[in-house]
Amino acid sequence: MNRILVVDDHVIVRQGLIQLLSIMLEPAMMFDEASTGQEGIDKFNENDYCLALVDISLPGRNGLDVLRLMRKLKPKVPILVLSMHPDEQYAVRALRAGASGYVAKASASEELKGAISKALRGEKYVTPFQATLLADAVSEDHDVAGLHNLLSDREYQFACMLTSGKTPTQIAQELNLSVKTISSYRTRVLEKLHLKNNAEIINYCITNGIVQ
Repeated sequence: MNRILVVDDHVIVRQGLIQLLSIMLEPAMMFDEASTGQEGIDKFNENDYCLALVDISLPGRNGLDVLRLMRKLKPKVPILVLSMHPDEQYAVRALRAGASGYVAKASASEELKGAISKALRGEKYVTPFQATLLADAVSEDHDVAGLHNLLSDREYQFACMLTSGKTPTQIAQELNLSVKTISSYRTRVLEKLHLKNNAEIINYCITNGIVQ
């Protein structure tokens, strides 16, 4: 069962990753690709894999949704989350959702190889910095300062994207969702964080180190 599933909406990223892993990994692996979360879930359910690599930013279902569904379907198959986002944004959520590791796309190839090797052995890949984030998150769970932990994955993603400078319309287009749906996420974020407008959301995210 030396087969890995790569779920990423950018074909160049998928093919580049597969080419890199084909060189690095021994024994030789076979690879399947998926460009959307739903396609990834379908392939994961229909085939046998030793590992899945899932991007966070996917159209429709995001990577954390995909991760949770895959874990329900086949809890013993390790799943690594790959992301262009820094650890501060999604590492804790991914690890709490059952990921075997969270690896930045900008990481060196040896780091990715190490994460894959650990995952295939049934171990967790957690960097020292991610371990610190996890410890801080546990403390925040009992503190008002951790209100953002109350946000759903989609609400949290909306807040991060808004803080990065994207408009609600751009966020809707990027996530392949309606502007009305994005507006609903905004309303819930404001309610849960006890804020009044977009500027306060952005200020909250920056102040709490969610987005640098």
